Amino acid sequence: MSPSISPLRLGLARLLERQASFSRLTPRVVVAVPARDEEGRIERCLAALAGQRRVGRDSSAFGVLVLANNCRDHTVPRARTFLATAGLPHRVLSLDVPPAHANAGFARGLALDLAGAWVERGGAQGALLTTDADTIVAPDWLARNLAGLSAGCGAVAGRFELDPLEAATLPSALRRRRRIEAAYEAALLALAGRLDPLPHDPWPNHWTASGASFAVSLDAYRRIGGQPEVEVGEDRALAAALARHDIPIRHDPDILVTTSARLEGRASGGCAATLRERLENHDLPGDDKLEPLPVALRRMLLRLRLRRAVAGVFDARAWEHRLAVPAGTLESPAGVRFGEVWARAEAHSPHLAPRPLRPSRMERHLVAARQLLRALDCASRGDEQVQAIILGALLRHRRQCAGGGRDEELGSVVA
Repeated sequence: MSPSISPLRLGLARLLERQASFSRLTPRVVVAVPARDEEGRIERCLAALAGQRRVGRDSSAFGVLVLANNCRDHTVPRARTFLATAGLPHRVLSLDVPPAHANAGFARGLALDLAGAWVERGGAQGALLTTDADTIVAPDWLARNLAGLSAGCGAVAGRFELDPLEAATLPSALRRRRRIEAAYEAALLALAGRLDPLPHDPWPNHWTASGASFAVSLDAYRRIGGQPEVEVGEDRALAAALARHDIPIRHDPDILVTTSARLEGRASGGCAATLRERLENHDLPGDDKLEPLPVALRRMLLRLRLRRAVAGVFDARAWEHRLAVPAGTLESPAGVRFGEVWARAEAHSPHLAPRPLRPSRMERHLVAARQLLRALDCASRGDEQVQAIILGALLRHRRQCAGGGRDEELGSVVA
């Protein structure tokens, strides 16, 4: 396990594993579901899992592990009764953890640790999936995730949509913001697919890394030392840890789950908290990746060039100077992995500091992104011509903003 994982989580995992009395039927796939006071939703979540299409011919090919933490309602008996009736291999574990650890990151990490221990009892490699107790997965959710893992990826990230009935009650301004953000994300992803395509994660794809739908091979989970222990954003931390190890992640847009649009959630920093913050501040910047178009293009271009440099003869000192990071930041005595180098660069370079765009300004950047995509559609598929068009867009914007001090100003790093 990773040294970042607390002794409490390690100890609880060992204790609960001994107490769990896992059945002799050892599934090769386990779905981990952390839950806290979800008596009103847990049965719908589990019903969707029970309705999955069979994995091969073995009806016991997957199991479900529910980790109920600090529950004060009837989540546990309802989950146990439902899963026993459904006939799925399962374990429903209940515990109370100290307030300092009573958070989503600790619960999901412990649930995945226990799921991994269950799979390993069969002595075979397998996969770990996770979803949320207020989420309903599609009937082909399991099959699609396993197909992505079988295709050579170490992890598969699905995306989520809000429950349509609940989402309809949200203010129109918030619904409009979500539509514009989704459109802008799609445009930026299409540009990234032209400039820096990844064979394992081709366009169309998405940027979501959500605990509502995530799958990881047991081997990949062990390689990164387990789910990083953070209070909030544990799903993004898991994806980041995989990326640092150059473990390919497929962001499959066809893997879609439905999750609650409630404003009072169970986890600090979760979807409910995000919706509530945006209701209170309509122009609050959103996802860090939704940057002004020139800044996003610069990031794509630098990522492409750094990826190629790492794949060849990597001059760490030259890149440290170029990115204005302290000497030694990009050097690694244990060998060079692109994911690790890129993570360090983003963490330390002023040229790569996140600059999320305010919603009030996103629409015009969306228009510009779509115009650029049309220009690329008219160009040949040659790599050099694509880069030339992108550089031309960057330089035109730089001339327009020269001396303006605006947040899209580029600097000289694209040269």
